[in-house]
Amino acid sequence: MKTTGARRTEGALLSSAFVLGGLAFAAVWAASRPLEPLAWLYPLTVSVAFWLVHLALVKLDLTADELLLPLLAVPLLLSVATLYRLDRWSAFWQVVWAILGLGLALAVPAFLPGVAGLKRWWPAFLVLGLVLLAATLLFGVEVYGARSWLVLGPVRFQPSEPAKVLFSLALAGYLAGRKELLMVRGWRLGPLTLPHPAYFGPLLLVVLLALVLMVGQRDLGTALLMFGLFACELYVAAPRLDYLLLGAAALLGGGAIGYRLFGHVRARIDVWLNPWAQASGPGYQLVQSLLAISAGGLLGAGLGQGQPLLIPAVTTDLTFAAWAEETGLAGSLALLAVYLLLTERGFRAALSSRDSFSTLAGVGISGLFALQSLVILGGALRLIPLTGVTLPLFNYGGSSLVSTLGGFGLLLLISAEGRTP
Repeated sequence: MKTTGARRTEGALLSSAFVLGGLAFAAVWAASRPLEPLAWLYPLTVSVAFWLVHLALVKLDLTADELLLPLLAVPLLLSVATLYRLDRWSAFWQVVWAILGLGLALAVPAFLPGVAGLKRWWPAFLVLGLVLLAATLLFGVEVYGARSWLVLGPVRFQPSEPAKVLFSLALAGYLAGRKELLMVRGWRLGPLTLPHPAYFGPLLLVVLLALVLMVGQRDLGTALLMFGLFACELYVAAPRLDYLLLGAAALLGGGAIGYRLFGHVRARIDVWLNPWAQASGPGYQLVQSLLAISAGGLLGAGLGQGQPLLIPAVTTDLTFAAWAEETGLAGSLALLAVYLLLTERGFRAALSSRDSFSTLAGVGISGLFALQSLVILGGALRLIPLTGVTLPLFNYGGSSLVSTLGGFGLLLLISAEGRTP
């Protein structure tokens, strides 16, 4: 009975999300020229894919969180509408990646007997994640200063996206079996008392190796996310204040070293400090983003009525700025509210689990989503330097979209396990 009620609520909320996405697409479609009747297949295909996932969850009789799927549908359907307004080819491929990602999200609860059983595979997840990063370093191509892409025929993807999910599982597996040992202060390093190097050392070496590989690719945005993932899972496994303080000191020190060693990092920070001084050069993208957001005002220019194409790389980096210009402060806050709710439901699912590995894995996936969203939104609003990461579920990016939906598939299964007596 509980399962039926949850899925009934999920179906009703999904229907509301479909209506919202359809209205957004209708506004964009009506303002476009020439009119393409077949373009309605884009939101319709994504809606059908979400509904099929919903029906499969009903068939599987899962007690998974009934809010996760509708909350995922809202930004993804709005993304299809926004991308169709900006670049129709990107909208087409966003639909393709959405179908693949939803298929992966469904495959996780459909074929995995449980998340806890993945714990014994954490060394394999770790090795595979490092292999993906090393392959990018050796065979990757450079885009916007970062060597973070692999090209296989007509397909180009970022291995760092699935690697982040793999690292979240690997860290969860390592920490779940050693969290009590990481709380013991048995080794002194100057004024600090730390766990014994036999427990803390291997974890630190692996994290440093992953960061070195990403720094070698000059993909410092992903390196920042990886560091945040490590700090988040470590603090949940071993809640010690000195770990947070050491992490903050390491982040500041790493930023200072990156500023000294890498010209593109120095350029991004200089642009962040004063974009107007370089408005016709390196600061052009950020300046156009700020102008677009400010032009939106309270209610925006209306979907399809702004000038977002003045922003360079608007489909991959600053789709939020385009949304803010055409929906204003009201639309921006509404979208941010959905992201906050998604983050809250992800953490709630993680904390509902009675298994430490599932809890840590869920915290890692939810923390990655929250941190990646915060980094790109903060960059668009000039709160922090702009990085090359995507806004999950909203910006165009096949690797990011498929990996994010796959991660939320794990959260669906974790939430179902937490609700099962």
